[in-house]
Amino acid sequence: METIKRASWLELFFDLVFVFAIAKATHVLAYLHDGHVAWSQYGIFLLIMIPIWWAWTGHTMFATRFDTEDTGQRLLTLAQMLAAVFLAAFVNPDFDSNYHGFLFSYVAIRVLLIFMYARAASLLPEAGVISKRLSIGFSLGLLVALGSLFVDPPWRYVVLYTGFAIEIVSPLFSRKALKEIPVNAHHMPERFGLLTIILFGESVVAIAAKLGEQSWSPLTPLAAVNGFVVMTAAWWLYFDAHEERVIGQDLGAGQRILYGHLGIYCGLSILSAAIGFAISGELGIVDHAWMIGIGLVVFLGAMIFIHGRALFTTAGRRAPAAILAAASGLMLLSGHLSG
Repeated sequence: METIKRASWLELFFDLVFVFAIAKATHVLAYLHDGHVAWSQYGIFLLIMIPIWWAWTGHTMFATRFDTEDTGQRLLTLAQMLAAVFLAAFVNPDFDSNYHGFLFSYVAIRVLLIFMYARAASLLPEAGVISKRLSIGFSLGLLVALGSLFVDPPWRYVVLYTGFAIEIVSPLFSRKALKEIPVNAHHMPERFGLLTIILFGESVVAIAAKLGEQSWSPLTPLAAVNGFVVMTAAWWLYFDAHEERVIGQDLGAGQRILYGHLGIYCGLSILSAAIGFAISGELGIVDHAWMIGIGLVVFLGAMIFIHGRALFTTAGRRAPAAILAAASGLMLLSGHLSG
């Protein structure tokens, strides 16, 4: 019978650093150009979110299998957190000017992860094969990413994300070996769920902060209420499915959960930005509709990727999904009228 492993206090501390990085990435969508959010901003947001998500998942997937919870492991984790602080500091809509700092911070996080795998292989015999395979894939990806330093934009980003892609697909080529040491059926879902609940909390904090910044119109409170309902409906849908279909289940390599949560985190971040614009009324209705629609499609698409058609097989999950869609429409309307 599998041990019920819980997230450690250090892991929770680790999450808070990355939530700050995600919040800064979300802020990229808050900048208006002549009253519009440019499509390029969505691209920059995604380019920033992918390495943040992958840096966070690297430690999480390692810890669910091989965390020794000793002093060496603690120090390596704290070092990753420090590198993540610098990573967050270099998140900016003007990605070019912060490129070197962002890349070197990311590389530091990943190199520390490779050290963690090497250390695990020396301490835990069962970690040897996985550590070797993943370290080779991650190292190759990092070398390609570092090669982008010698290329001018825009090809620089092609090289950079080729390196990221090599890293991201590496676990897929080791799926069989990873399934032989499956993820912990309680620890991994808890880790992904904890980061998700913190993001929900950040969204609610953002609603309150935005209300404090605005001169209220009669419909401003309605926009805030609709935004809150959007987030609570998404929370309800996510955690009902997470509790029933993920926690305690045989997750194997856990890759559907791992990759699906990129969409969860991106979708929630986009919806959070959309709620801010509903309250401020600064964004035109067409651009706002696109932002809400993209956030919903990405979030719900990720939920379906993780859970399949079973996501909507019970009335308890169909109801919050319907409320999520309806509240999003009302948020658009109230936000536009309040502006």
